[in-house]
Amino acid sequence: MTLLLFGWLAGFYVVPEGLAAPYARSLHGTALTVGLLMAAVPLGMVIGAFVISRIAAPSARIRMMGWLAVLARPADRQRVESPLWAGLVLWTLAGAGGAYQLAAAAFVQALRPDTRARAFGVAQSGLFAVQGLGILAGGAMAQLIGAPLAMSWTHLRGRLIQARPNGPESPGPAD
Repeated sequence: MTLLLFGWLAGFYVVPEGLAAPYARSLHGTALTVGLLMAAVPLGMVIGAFVISRIAAPSARIRMMGWLAVLARPADRQRVESPLWAGLVLWTLAGAGGAYQLAAAAFVQALRPDTRARAFGVAQSGLFAVQGLGILAGGAMAQLIGAPLAMSWTHLRGRLIQARPNGPESPGPAD
């Protein structure tokens, strides 16, 4: 079951693609900016899968799976002041983290041959559902708090630091 859930986690790393247009707009970008952002995650996935499949044994992939899954989350590391190139690097690294799917696919090998087709069907159906729900939730959150949250926080944090009566070096509750 854990490997199946790891597989479904992949549905959430399409969220950056769903947020590419609002993020590009926040950068005053064009359609090219949206295209570059949407291409960054898949490019990273290709690079990550190629590198991991070439350098890591299957047992090492399973040990790295959790860390790679954490790497597959770019939006919470984004900064409002980040130039486009920084966003592209973060989103490409997040895509590379998607290489954990190579290890998560091991759930198929853990099944009896007579149940593999049914289990794969459940896995694929769940993945499609999670992708739709992930983009829906990401879009709803972006509508409410901006795309992404960390960008809004960084902007607010800067204003809070500037508004301190004792200057930016004094400790306060906003730290």
